Amino acid sequence: MNKIILAVSVVLVLSLLSSCAGKEMIKEEDMPGGLRDRSWDAPKTIQSKEILRFECELSFNTIKEGGYDFAVFQMVREDDYASYQMNAYGNGIEPIDLRLEVPLVTLDDLQVLVDQYDLPRYNGIDRQINGLPEDLGSRLLIKYSSGERVSAYDNSGGFMDYRAVNAIHDFFLELASQSSGEPAAT
Repeated sequence: MNKIILAVSVVLVLSLLSSCAGKEMIKEEDMPGGLRDRSWDAPKTIQSKEILRFECELSFNTIKEGGYDFAVFQMVREDDYASYQMNAYGNGIEPIDLRLEVPLVTLDDLQVLVDQYDLPRYNGIDRQINGLPEDLGSRLLIKYSSGERVSAYDNSGGFMDYRAVNAIHDFFLELASQSSGEPAAT
């Protein structure tokens, strides 16, 4: 009788161990709805004032006049000019894809906006909630000639003050209207 109990116990223990073997443990942050937060204590001040590249992705709570609720604004320093790009998307509209060449001094004006709204304070934010759709949240990247940079990302919502978001949006829209009228759908 003891041998039977021992044999059944061994079989039971082995079956339990084999059911656990080979199963991968999924981290909570990798599951849908899981938060991956890799934020770090990045510098909150930037010494340089010469922007090489500015990229900002913004998701808006309300639909903008052009019918879009998500926009990407970029400006890159070239040799003799700055290249400007605006892409905007929304339900029921043709995507907006606008590319312009603007004077280099425009990057200085953009730096004034960066200083006015203290955008470097967001440096180091890096949060993602798994399972959320694309074109949600915000991203900011500013690269400087000194090698300094501001980098922030959160796919679940905006991390920037609404006044800064509106100022960036208005700055790029004003450039578009000055250079070519309204942003054209492509």
